[in-house]
Amino acid sequence: MGHNRHNAVALHAADAKELLNSALPFVYQQMTADQIDQVQKVLDAVVVNPEIMKKANEIYAKSVITQTETFVYRDQKIVDRSFHMAATQIFFNESDKHIRLDYKKLLKPDALIPRTDNPDEKKYLQMVRQTLEAKGVWLRYDQPLVRVPGEAGQWMRDPRVFNAWISLGYGGDAIPTKDGHLDREALLGNQLLGAGYWEHVDYGPVQQELHKQIDILNGLIVDGRDEHNRLIGRKADAPIVGAISDTVGGADLPDISIWDQPFNFMLKAMDLNNDGKVMAARPYLIVGAIVARNNAKLLAEYADASSSGAGSVVKVLKVAKTAGKVAEVGLAITGVVGVVRGGGALIAGEAGADATVDELAEKTLADYLKKNPEVAKDLDKVRWVPGPKGTTLGRGIKPGQSSGNGTGWDKW
Repeated sequence: MGHNRHNAVALHAADAKELLNSALPFVYQQMTADQIDQVQKVLDAVVVNPEIMKKANEIYAKSVITQTETFVYRDQKIVDRSFHMAATQIFFNESDKHIRLDYKKLLKPDALIPRTDNPDEKKYLQMVRQTLEAKGVWLRYDQPLVRVPGEAGQWMRDPRVFNAWISLGYGGDAIPTKDGHLDREALLGNQLLGAGYWEHVDYGPVQQELHKQIDILNGLIVDGRDEHNRLIGRKADAPIVGAISDTVGGADLPDISIWDQPFNFMLKAMDLNNDGKVMAARPYLIVGAIVARNNAKLLAEYADASSSGAGSVVKVLKVAKTAGKVAEVGLAITGVVGVVRGGGALIAGEAGADATVDELAEKTLADYLKKNPEVAKDLDKVRWVPGPKGTTLGRGIKPGQSSGNGTGWDKW
């Protein structure tokens, strides 16, 4: 240590080892002897220096030989003794109260391991590591304000009382840690890192795009169900004419319950996405969108065959088209061809788009089911409905990987 601690001990200076071991025991264990000495130097200085300056000033006051109204004559030897006394202070500056630590020694093994399947989280935690490397983790310590004994409303800095904490960066915000370990809670408790997680993960591109598409699907299901009810109402209002029209046209109006299936998948996707499980939410969004698309096509075929009017066909085909786009985006998000930004379309052009989506969805979901067989249990509970002509999704899916019937999704 670069200074004599005798006077500091006599003046009851705070002990660095006690301070660090009390506030940040794990940090203390990782510090070098030189780093601990640096802390002790500051703790000693705040009690020793005032005493040294008090003595230096007393000596300096004795140096006066004589004085007039304009001059003071001093004994140079006594002045030199005063200056020599002052020079024995323990000199330090603000930088001495900032010690860069080896953050890797403080980092818990699982601190930067993603807890969700959201790829944005993985990317952000990599950014956190880069930030730790660039800014550093620093030990900080200083004197807090304490109440003046017996003086209500009066505050002071006690030279024997110190706080110690760690911060992100030399002068950055604190990293709240119980003992000095850098775990996930401590890192994200930092203002900068916590706000970044909110921006890049909680409200990051993947989760927000999924949220957006889930909302769109919800609206499509509402529109499809409303139009379905309108067709049911039309048939009920004119049962004879409606029956004749349906028979002549070869049309069969599906049951309104066909919308329960995509609605339940939409809700499941919403719950999983809200929990940060975006990869788990994705298959439910994709299947829900495809089923909604097929439902709308069924209604379009019925409306066209039963002479329900061009208006109904246009409305449900719009639902079908948009639902197909939702499925496209669901495939693109985090998966098939890279992350979608701003809801861009996966398929270039309309021709064969549905068939391509079905094919990609089949492959994507089959792969997901192999890794997550528990999802197949959810699918087994769902009663698939017949799809319109041209639906190809499901061919080649084996029993136990889809709804359990092994017939392929083209025969829902």
